[in-house]
Amino acid sequence: MKRIIALALIAFLAGGTAFAQHHHGNCGNCPNHGKHQAQHGQSVQQPTVNADGIDMVVVKAFPTVKSVKKDKKWTEVYDSNKKLLGYAVYSKPASDGIKGYAGETPVLIALNTKKVITGVYLLPNAETPRFVQQVEANGFFNNWNGLTVKKALKKEVDAVSGATFTSRAVAQSVQAALKQL
Repeated sequence: MKRIIALALIAFLAGGTAFAQHHHGNCGNCPNHGKHQAQHGQSVQQPTVNADGIDMVVVKAFPTVKSVKKDKKWTEVYDSNKKLLGYAVYSKPASDGIKGYAGETPVLIALNTKKVITGVYLLPNAETPRFVQQVEANGFFNNWNGLTVKKALKKEVDAVSGATFTSRAVAQSVQAALKQL
């Protein structure tokens, strides 16, 4: 009987360790490691640049980007024919110190060649993933799309219920980025 209890205890402890590793983001290189990290509020490390050395968020905003040229105010974005696609404006360092629930919320603002906003993108951050997901699900990042810089600076946006700190911080980061222009 003692032997059965000892074996059961060993199995329980071994199973508990595997459970803890699998369900708390410490599952090493399992195929779902990134998903597990995100579920438990841990930051997920993604590649930050593509093979051409271009920021992956710029690639998301401008899928046909082939090269960029950084200026003091913004980054000019070009296609493979060296045709200007638009501009990328980073909120950092102007947004340093603007924090959401768990940390800073830096953004990249994409503008077309006429300097009209085509998208706002959250840059790598330490914010709580579920709050970011709420902000995204509410279409919050689209609040500035189609606006000129001047109109976007005047735009007041409502915070997202349930993700108030995150959405307010994003809005403040957008404002900080636009004030640089």
